[in-house]
Amino acid sequence: MPRPPYLGAAYYPEDWPREQIDADIALMLEAGMNVMRLAEFAWSTMEPRQGQFEFGWLHEAVDKLGAAGIGSILGTPSATPPAWLTERYPEVLFVTDEGRRPGHGSRCHCCPNSPVYRDHCARIVTKMGEEFGADPNVIGWQIDNEVHPMGAPWPARSCCCPVCRARFAERLAARFGTVEALNQAWCLSLWSQAYDSFEQVPVPNRVVWHHPSLLAEWAEFASDSYVDFVAHQAHILHRHTKAPVGTDMMPLIGVDHVAANRVLDLVQYNHYNDERTLHVAAFWFDYMRGIKPTVPFWNTETQTGWNGSVAVNGGNKPPGWCRANSWLPIALGGEANLYWLWRQHWTGHEQMHGAVVSSCGRPLSMFAEVREIADGYRAASDFLAETEVVSSGLGVMFSTRTARWNQYLPIAAGFDYVGTIVERIHRPLLEAQYRPDVVTPSTDLSGYQTLVVPFLYNLDEDGLRARLVAWVEAGGTLVIGPLSDVRDANLGKYRHAPFGSLEEWAGVYTKFSVPGGPVEHELSWLSGGQEWTGSLWADGFEARGAEELALWSSGPLRGLAAATMRSVGSGRVVLLGTLLPAQGLDWVLRQCGVAPVATAGPRVVLAQRRGESRQGAVLVELEGVGGTFTAPLAGVDLLSGDRFDQQIPMEPFGVRVIEQ
Repeated sequence: MPRPPYLGAAYYPEDWPREQIDADIALMLEAGMNVMRLAEFAWSTMEPRQGQFEFGWLHEAVDKLGAAGIGSILGTPSATPPAWLTERYPEVLFVTDEGRRPGHGSRCHCCPNSPVYRDHCARIVTKMGEEFGADPNVIGWQIDNEVHPMGAPWPARSCCCPVCRARFAERLAARFGTVEALNQAWCLSLWSQAYDSFEQVPVPNRVVWHHPSLLAEWAEFASDSYVDFVAHQAHILHRHTKAPVGTDMMPLIGVDHVAANRVLDLVQYNHYNDERTLHVAAFWFDYMRGIKPTVPFWNTETQTGWNGSVAVNGGNKPPGWCRANSWLPIALGGEANLYWLWRQHWTGHEQMHGAVVSSCGRPLSMFAEVREIADGYRAASDFLAETEVVSSGLGVMFSTRTARWNQYLPIAAGFDYVGTIVERIHRPLLEAQYRPDVVTPSTDLSGYQTLVVPFLYNLDEDGLRARLVAWVEAGGTLVIGPLSDVRDANLGKYRHAPFGSLEEWAGVYTKFSVPGGPVEHELSWLSGGQEWTGSLWADGFEARGAEELALWSSGPLRGLAAATMRSVGSGRVVLLGTLLPAQGLDWVLRQCGVAPVATAGPRVVLAQRRGESRQGAVLVELEGVGGTFTAPLAGVDLLSGDRFDQQIPMEPFGVRVIEQ
């Protein structure tokens, strides 16, 4: 069977004549591919009538691929039920907030909580496990496809059927105990919103101006419903196979990535970026790597070139882009990169999407680049297998819960939590070569020396508050704010202070807080004379045991502290009262003793790798500009055979795998 790194694509043999598979496999081998994803939407082909199963075509595909040295990843088909199922059991269909059930022909359009649908899913997953669980050609499993509530992007969207309504009431009862406790926690005497029973609490709809806490609780319920839906299938597969089981997720926050992967064996991730947004993919890879840090993730979907549905979206990509896009997940800790899709669909919803070969079986313009990528994977395979990404000890905290809360209570007009973390925190650190990990409130913090924690509304998620205190006292440096620790577990303000604990931790008193816009205010650093403009939010602090790092020099907070630092045990807390520009964040980290890992330049991701007997780095140029970059590396590029000593030339969208 193939060895990683895996290069492959999604393959749909159910849509093509069976005699065509040999020609497809010949082209796959020519492209250098060693894995294919199959069956994720093929329920009607595997079970054309209830209880009648036909797996001969899939066995033939898996066997022929295996004979050619190409492994298979099998997907469970629960995203697309067959027509006989939705017609005979209409109660399985998703119910919108307007009370309508969609008809047949979509995907992800069934209720994740429906016991009837769960039973049908269990039957097909069990049969697949019995048929293929011990097949040595099957190297992994994918549950469903991009699980998420139907009808995104409305943020509180989820199924509103009677089953979900009843389960939501049960959830509220389990969490609050009494409806009086819920009324008090959400302050529902305001606007006469108080309820007399849990069953009376409505599911959100787009007509009513709902309470933010209700929207947040409903979204949490929706996420947990899909997490449980995935776990239900995972438990079945684990009884039948030793191959790793995952679920391919998108960079969306409707379903919690950490929670969904707790019962799974590896993280699977799908993304579609372009020549302007590879840094966004880098953020998500840094995040996915940390969800299961001991297991390399699989990038189960990306494009070779353009996206599309019934029309092309985004246009073709410049030469080299596919190379950079395909190497980036491998550089940042993954072991698989798969394209959507192998052969373009000849009809249907997504027939204009790019692929590796056309619907008539002719290699597309990216084919040669894909083959080059495959050659590079093979050349570096031993080095990649014997090393792993080195953590710099710097973490940036990201919370799916805060991301959802931000949709219902953004605090500052136009504030986008995810976008601001990606563009204003992670990207500057990436470009300055700090190489941060993206951590979550559940992450083991013991391996980190410095944490940047911006906009984390509530510190009690996964017991983080107590763990942060212990981590700082043991020697960690916490750089926190703005807008962190500003909401309780029910999305309400604290009533004793603007923060839950931060005033006490940081040794400050918050005299005033004002929005950061439309007029932004200047601040001056007391050491070095640096002056910058804060944005998004502005807290003005009086130091009460803390050292003032920066003062507001304009606006209503003039003379108050904008940033402070206080020793706590063996560590320290740096409190930021505003969102700093890139150079300000760099300045703060340097004052805390954190240094970049290299000076490679803003357009290159440099991922250091180390094993027991080998070390080096993978470099990927993200913006198609190229140039010569300086990095603390001297060694041989395993892709070209060239030797470099710190001065490393990079072509546009170039890749180097340098072993020291």
